[in-house]
Amino acid sequence: MENLPLTFLSVPREGERTADKLCHKVNLIALRQLLTMGGGLPGRASESLRKIQFVLQQMVRETPKPVLEVISSPDIQIPLLVMAAGLRSPELLIPRIVPNVLAGLRHHRGLIPEALLWDHSVDEIVFAGEGRLCWQPPLKALLLDPAGLAVENERGERKNITSMSDAEDFNGASKGGLHVIGSPDLGLHLGLFDTNPLAMDEAHPDKSGNRISLGNHSIEDWQQSLSDALNLIQIALPTWYEELACTTQRILPVGYEPEMHLSASYREAPGIVYMTLHPDPLTMAEALIHETQHGKLNLLSWLDPVLHNAYSDWCESPVRPDLRPVMGVLLAVHAFVPVAALHHQLAVIDHPISRTRKFQDRRLQVLEGNAGGLAVVRDTADPSAFGKKLIDGLHACHEFVSRDYNLSGVGQQAMPPG
Repeated sequence: MENLPLTFLSVPREGERTADKLCHKVNLIALRQLLTMGGGLPGRASESLRKIQFVLQQMVRETPKPVLEVISSPDIQIPLLVMAAGLRSPELLIPRIVPNVLAGLRHHRGLIPEALLWDHSVDEIVFAGEGRLCWQPPLKALLLDPAGLAVENERGERKNITSMSDAEDFNGASKGGLHVIGSPDLGLHLGLFDTNPLAMDEAHPDKSGNRISLGNHSIEDWQQSLSDALNLIQIALPTWYEELACTTQRILPVGYEPEMHLSASYREAPGIVYMTLHPDPLTMAEALIHETQHGKLNLLSWLDPVLHNAYSDWCESPVRPDLRPVMGVLLAVHAFVPVAALHHQLAVIDHPISRTRKFQDRRLQVLEGNAGGLAVVRDTADPSAFGKKLIDGLHACHEFVSRDYNLSGVGQQAMPPG
């Protein structure tokens, strides 16, 4: 990649596993939450939970990998992290988590030492990589044993389930889909349902949450647009593209915006991003890089302070009406320095998209914003050792991709444009 600096949690080296290791460690935090959560459930459900936790503890001691694979599903990991952060009560989330855990464990039923009963009403189950089924009225109970997963309704009717399709015609189930984006090797899906408990909690003053919407466009439109964006990234930043397989699992559509682009991510949901559809493939590529970068820094924040003054020192931003903590500025430059690297590499290979005036204007806008944001971080941030490593890498990458531009007059009045 034309000697582009390959830096910590920004543009990775070939074969680098830093993001993968962070994902694993955060998954262990989710596992701990799963094995210790409790409270507020009716008697039979509480007994079921304790039994499931006991069996999972046995499995973790003997064969931890299958359990960790199950927990890594966003529909399990995210509510566990939300609970670990103290943002929702266990009694609200446990009934959502346990059915998904049992559905995931059906693939490893030969390792389960005894039958597991979830004696609680079930109104939805997510089958990892397949989709979600919802029931009204709810199911009565779930049973997982070495023979597989079985569901039972209030009439006492039972259905054995090996895949999601087995239960689609049972008890009036309704379906929410997952649709492959790009190469199947990426494991990336467009989701038409959302199990993130924080989806409507909004930090940006110009947005009001994230409701799933295709914006009057087809699934095929979304798949094509995102595939075009992924192709740009793969051509320009191949190692970043390869790392996507462990950093992002699902893209959730939140409408169509022809003039602007809105996206979002959450610290408690590092594997998913919310995006609006936009007609420009470069804009879509930028947004995917932007939000995935947030996810990588969010992963690190579960394990390290990154900045000791992350939310105690604040500054004004020319691109947002609200004050931003210095951590918010770091999140922005961490997201947009790789965007600048994308622009740089597209120009180096003389990609047709790089020959337009629009591209040149956007490239300069991003470089100026990064220069201003990095100046704020340099003057304000009090980084940890990992935070310093990350910031040093951002400076190195920024200096490389901006070396043909005179940004000496850019000050803190410029910030990354998003």
